[in-house]
Amino acid sequence: MRRFVIIFSFIAAFILGGLTGYKYYLEPHESGETIAVFQPNQHTQNVALVRHTGNASGTPLIGGGFALRDQKGTLRRNTDFRGKYMLIYFGYSFCPDICPQALDHITQALNQLGEKRLNRIQPIFITVDPERDTQEQLDAYMENYHKNILALRGSEAEIQSVKKAYRVYAAKVKPEDTQSDYLVDHTSIIYLMDPQGILVGHFNHQTPAAELVKGLKSHIH
Repeated sequence: MRRFVIIFSFIAAFILGGLTGYKYYLEPHESGETIAVFQPNQHTQNVALVRHTGNASGTPLIGGGFALRDQKGTLRRNTDFRGKYMLIYFGYSFCPDICPQALDHITQALNQLGEKRLNRIQPIFITVDPERDTQEQLDAYMENYHKNILALRGSEAEIQSVKKAYRVYAAKVKPEDTQSDYLVDHTSIIYLMDPQGILVGHFNHQTPAAELVKGLKSHIH
């Protein structure tokens, strides 16, 4: 059975990799399972890193612990939010368009969610650019979005650790003909984690607020 699952993962990787232009490879996971990893090629910006698990149950191997500081300097751990859903998005404040779109849709959705459900969810924005996203920078940036969103940052090593846990791809790029120091190509997935920290849904930056609300309401009662 295990061999069948691994072979199926390889076939899925081959087909999806060919259709999307992503690079792919099979990678052993610490759980003992084999997973197919998809990565964007050098010409693909702001795309998702998709993983297919090799375990028979199909449980996503996404999520994990973190201990990061928010935009006010308060230490926040993932365990602080046990009992609540977490809506997590990785991005950076200097992002020209993708991140503002995602955060704007999240803000609109939270405004439409209703107080009861709003109290059961913690929206979180985690920077993939800790070098420029200082506490002061994030504090000012988040003034543009819903007041409940926590913007989290940490050291380069801490951010790398949480990126790995959530299977987030992020890499600096220096586009031609730009005044910016650099941009960051990154995964653009909005993760919905349940009160136990298990992935139960996902969206992307283009998901309209109305669809976000519908998706959130299907899980949060």
